[in-house]
Amino acid sequence: MHEGHRERMWERLYFHGDSMSDHELLEILLYYTIPRKNTNPTAHDLLDRFGSLEALFSAPPEALEKVAGIGKKSAEFIHLVGQMIERVRTQEHAERRINCYADIVDFASGRFAGRESEILEFYCIGAGGKLLCAKSFDGGKQSSVSLHARELNLLLASMHPFTLVAAHNHPSGVAEPSDEDDEAAEEIYRICRLNGVLLSDCLIFADGQAPYSYFLTGRFEYLGIDRSDKDQYIIKSKKLKGGS
Repeated sequence: MHEGHRERMWERLYFHGDSMSDHELLEILLYYTIPRKNTNPTAHDLLDRFGSLEALFSAPPEALEKVAGIGKKSAEFIHLVGQMIERVRTQEHAERRINCYADIVDFASGRFAGRESEILEFYCIGAGGKLLCAKSFDGGKQSSVSLHARELNLLLASMHPFTLVAAHNHPSGVAEPSDEDDEAAEEIYRICRLNGVLLSDCLIFADGQAPYSYFLTGRFEYLGIDRSDKDQYIIKSKKLKGGS
């Protein structure tokens, strides 16, 4: 029965792929790692767990393996697809320049619009304002994201950015930072310092509101974060921080 069903699904993909639902496309993708099993329920479970294809393909393998029917091989395969998607995105905005606060808000707000789960993103910016990459992390929960120090260290070590902007969203619709947000900002700053990277800002997005900026509101100073490197950065790229 599965072989006949799979053949029909492949035929639909070939002729009508653009009209297929997310779970149907995911069901077909799982054929590559789950050869003799109905993958439709697993596809539904994955989307129920992560909420969207974008969140799914941003998830680490260990989070994927928590879904019934997803073993190590399938988790690694999905993660690989996610890495390829991210590589394509990086190439698409390879020439994007972040030269002022409005640039980063314009770029990030489009990525967070309509999100129903909380996502943490890091934007690596090189000298001259070139956007090197935008990396997403999904905690897999509707209202929280865990900061993965190891992943951030690896990101900074591989990209060698001049500065970093961290951003996440509040699906609750309130852009004010929480105690957990402050703790995360302090941890991000610590990791940046260890890697010789300047933390430009931590932004919080909520639909219908202006983003909350740790830099522009002075919250870095409120938290007691050492900003002795601030003048060095402002001299080189005054616009990105809004100037001061």
